[in-house]
Amino acid sequence: MELNARVSGLQRTDAGFRLSTADRTYTARQVIVATGPFQIPFVPPLAAGLDGSVTQVHSSAYRSPEALPEGPVLVVGGGNSGFQIAAELARTRPVELSIGSAYPALPQRLLGRDLFWWLTRLGLMRVTAESRLGRRIQARGEFVIGTDRRGLQRAGVRFRPRLVDAAGRTVRFADGSSREVDVVVWATGYRSDHSWIDVPGVLRAGRVVHDRGVTEVPGLYFLGLSWQHTRGSALLGWPLTIAAVALTPAAVRRATRVTRPA
Repeated sequence: MELNARVSGLQRTDAGFRLSTADRTYTARQVIVATGPFQIPFVPPLAAGLDGSVTQVHSSAYRSPEALPEGPVLVVGGGNSGFQIAAELARTRPVELSIGSAYPALPQRLLGRDLFWWLTRLGLMRVTAESRLGRRIQARGEFVIGTDRRGLQRAGVRFRPRLVDAAGRTVRFADGSSREVDVVVWATGYRSDHSWIDVPGVLRAGRVVHDRGVTEVPGLYFLGLSWQHTRGSALLGWPLTIAAVALTPAAVRRATRVTRPA
């Protein structure tokens, strides 16, 4: 195991694969890419229009209210991160939350049990991507868990529609309203980045081509993709399976060789 070794390139070779980092080259007969779906923090391009004096933080870098300058905060994004950050900030300062889509809300606990206990017992985490129910869930989108709009409104959070423009210190919303901002937290999600994979036939329009994590390239597999096979495929703690793959740690060690620069 190597820590702090970001892989910058993956190529196919006659013997298998070559992986490149900043100071080493690895060769392997088989590769499992388990980088998950949350790789590159996404900030809308319109953020570039804000003045440099405006503090901008993506939710991935947010740590606590104390880490932000004092004063009102605009949180952009109506998913779980946006709702949770807005709830925390609202305890100590004015907060506005800009959302473009309203996701269904579910309680964190139900009848004394955690929501995921119920989802597991009901089999919803094992719903497959190709099933009728799986397609319906994917079309509906994600859920906001543990926080809801009414609770935030009671805490003093003001809701705004989708943010559509930003210039200087002024932001404009879809309803034509605007306001000046000092601090913006972008809870706008992540994008996958597989640009470092230089293996023909693996990516199509930036997306991994696979069947339950197995690509058409012998020896190359993926784990932890969103809806790779089931609803729980990308969640920690859930079984992540790839068809026809069984690599023991010993087999991985035998299949891998490290080359250090001279």
